[in-house]
Amino acid sequence: MTTPIRFGGLASGIDTDTIIKQLMQAERAPVDKLEQKKQTTEWKRDAYREINRSLMTLRNSAVDLMFSRNFYAKTSSSSDESRVSVVASPSSGNAGLEVQSVENLATSASHIVELRDKHNALVTRDTAVKDLNFDMSMKTQTITGTPTEVTLSSKLNDGGKIFINNVEVAPANYTYDSATGKVTFSTPLVDGDELKFESGYKIEYINKDGGTPAEVSVSADAKFSDVLTQLGSKNTNFSTFFDDASGKLALTQRNTGSDSMIAFTGAAATFFNASVADEIKGEDAVFNVNGIELTRSTNTVTIDNMTITLKSEFKAADNPAPVTLSAATDTQKIFDNIKGFVDKYNETIDLMNKKTREERFRSFAPLTQAQRDELSEDEIKKWEEKAMSGMLRGDTILRGTMDTLRSKWSGATSSTNDLDMSRLFQIGLSTGSDFTNGGKIELNEEKLKAAIEKDPEQVYKLFTDEKTGLIPQIRDASSDARATITRIAGADGSGAPSYSMGREMTQIDSRIQRLNDLLIDKENAYYRRFAAMETAMNQANSQAASLQQFLGGGM
Repeated sequence: MTTPIRFGGLASGIDTDTIIKQLMQAERAPVDKLEQKKQTTEWKRDAYREINRSLMTLRNSAVDLMFSRNFYAKTSSSSDESRVSVVASPSSGNAGLEVQSVENLATSASHIVELRDKHNALVTRDTAVKDLNFDMSMKTQTITGTPTEVTLSSKLNDGGKIFINNVEVAPANYTYDSATGKVTFSTPLVDGDELKFESGYKIEYINKDGGTPAEVSVSADAKFSDVLTQLGSKNTNFSTFFDDASGKLALTQRNTGSDSMIAFTGAAATFFNASVADEIKGEDAVFNVNGIELTRSTNTVTIDNMTITLKSEFKAADNPAPVTLSAATDTQKIFDNIKGFVDKYNETIDLMNKKTREERFRSFAPLTQAQRDELSEDEIKKWEEKAMSGMLRGDTILRGTMDTLRSKWSGATSSTNDLDMSRLFQIGLSTGSDFTNGGKIELNEEKLKAAIEKDPEQVYKLFTDEKTGLIPQIRDASSDARATITRIAGADGSGAPSYSMGREMTQIDSRIQRLNDLLIDKENAYYRRFAAMETAMNQANSQAASLQQFLGGGM
């Protein structure tokens, strides 16, 4: 709304603007109270949301800790990393292996060939595929209607043949326009006829011993660089290296072992000098573990849930020292995983303790705009620190949440034959005897590490058992608390209608709007009254001036 320009006191000399402003300050008192109430509600909502975010982080931390890898972390070692390395998995036992020899490392099939085109010239990347000895690729189309002109789906090879229902069409009976891709036949075709034509080139390959041929293809205008791209694609399992200067191609099978193979069929077998009969294959790894000779197709194998990588060959006959591999419980890592969760839990409890115990300064109400205008930024900041304090002091939701979370730690159990490890306090995790700390966890590092080393599986059960374990209970309690808070204060980004405090603030906004409309009417009424007074005084002044002039003129 545009504020009208007013000039007051021209006749009376009275500062009407100041008077009306002071009158309106008193009239604005109900609006100021509503705005202060809304601000207090917003601060309380934000305090709830801060708790909600912390509970979400706690819940996520609990979900992450549920994974078994956090409780079965392993360390591994090799007596000679240059010959054999090892990585233990969470399911590895605390055991050792001896690799007594590596007779043969697994290798992949590889092949090097000098490539020449139809004219016996060395092949380059720019060599046209039509100048190489490849089989033509056949495309198929089904005829619709009885046309004499058909547009081919791809370009016809130079000298490529066309077939109708597997019968070759003589070149004299059709013309082909390479620019448009159209074939014009001398006689109409029949609806449903099968049209085949030679378009592009195919390379059939076999990459596994006993495997069936597969193929890649390139277009009629392709260059040898396109062939290299197709041969090096993910599906072929080949990697390629081509040297333009020598015309030599190095083909390598990505897989190792005696099953890996490089072979081609058809014309490609001759071009690449690699047919099935050429037996271009890889080799298996042959090694001895704890006196047992093993054969594998790769140099990375899994034994007793330990991942072993063979790096170099060494023969038992040469009497080298065996490579000793071992796996053991990684006590420190498991401890760190648990401590990380405990720290996050204690942070959440600390925050709720702070909010519920924070002092409330009721004499420091939110500042009105008029009050802000009279204070410096530093004064406003200090005032609001007091005004925002204690928004959740003594809050029953937070106190109930802390009590619930505390009870989960003392109530978590797991069945075991070892009665000294059936509860969390027995392995070094307790809420302590100080109830004023709101349920923060006291962690005994020495006791917890000893329990991990003694029986990591029992520690895992105490935390993760779906019925009596700690983590599912903390997860569910956090989710329940968040659901309650979200109904009241909403989540970050929630629309006002979706939570109770938002609906309350919407109602306050409506009341403020109605009162502001009434205040505008009230202010206009004040101005009208003062304007009427000014008009009356101006008339009186005019009359007095006229009378004075009249009396002065009669003397």
